[in-house]
Amino acid sequence: MTDAQDCIQQVRDDLEAGIGHYMVAVASTLLDEGLPVAGISAFGAYDDDTQDEFGADVEGSVEFTGAFRRTMFGEGRDAGLLWCGVSGWCFFRVPEGSGQGLIESARWMGGGLTPEPGRVAAFFSEVQLDPDFAGSEDRPFYRAAHREPQALLERLAVFATDDGAAGPSSYEERFAGLRADAYRTRAVSALTAGQQEIVEVAFRRGELRALQAFLEYGEGTAPPGELRELSRRLASDVSLRARRGRAGVDEHCEAFIRASEQC
Repeated sequence: MTDAQDCIQQVRDDLEAGIGHYMVAVASTLLDEGLPVAGISAFGAYDDDTQDEFGADVEGSVEFTGAFRRTMFGEGRDAGLLWCGVSGWCFFRVPEGSGQGLIESARWMGGGLTPEPGRVAAFFSEVQLDPDFAGSEDRPFYRAAHREPQALLERLAVFATDDGAAGPSSYEERFAGLRADAYRTRAVSALTAGQQEIVEVAFRRGELRALQAFLEYGEGTAPPGELRELSRRLASDVSLRARRGRAGVDEHCEAFIRASEQC
């Protein structure tokens, strides 16, 4: 690889990191509002011409869980928030199998290329109220594709970590940590809510085992800390209650005890 190629690759990596940190900032705000953010993405290859058909270059996205998408936007639809390095934020909703492209379905937020995360969250609140009319179908343009990547990096720098030590992939670690903290808070709140009645839920045996498997998976994949411990205890509670039914509700409640200690 030549020096010029090294330089181009470094800019790509820096852009991916900068976009990734911006996606983290937006995702964090959405998580704080209780939304089920499932993931983020960042693409920093500013010189890649595969985006030319869309009139863009770099991009990022914030993705939501499938259940949330189906509930809010209907069955069989791919939907989410996309940040375009040329036109800023849009909400897209594409019926699966329709052959329709993202650009035909996009509702554009406007308000600049890198608006504050709170403004993006406000836009998504409007989307949830009326996805067909939130934003505008008219696409704005704030910069030319493939041009002045350093200027874009400067705009994105404000969303990086304060110590400036973030590497090209550390935005993923930041997102994982923030998401784990958000779901730990939600789990503790749910476990310690007052006046909880016993709910009868019918499971096939295989479904119950699948639920236990997912809880065990969460125990292993969650970052070390309270979320992992809550996953472990809840998996144990579910397993033990499955043997005793209602009689085990008050006896096997280690997750509730752990959550109560944090309040």
